[in-house]
Amino acid sequence: MSMSKHDEELLALVGMTGEQAERDAERAEDESIPDPLTGRVFYGLHLAPSEEETVTVSLRLPKSMADRLSAEARSYHISRSEYMRRKLANA
Repeated sequence: MSMSKHDEELLALVGMTGEQAERDAERAEDESIPDPLTGRVFYGLHLAPSEEETVTVSLRLPKSMADRLSAEARSYHISRSEYMRRKLANA
């Protein structure tokens, strides 16, 4: 792995090696490994199968927060609603 001096300096600030960063990146990008935010990935399915009835809840957010949540949800390839649901479940 070829890293710039700047990258090496940044990693040294947090006590990591390039190999650790690469290993962590591979693990984070492996969508078959559950993690606290996304759990198992269900493409095209917003909720894990459940018999429990769901209800709609509305809330008002600043536009900047809603935009940030949308962007974060897109990075996980899930809807904003699903992203918020998962964040609330882990709160």
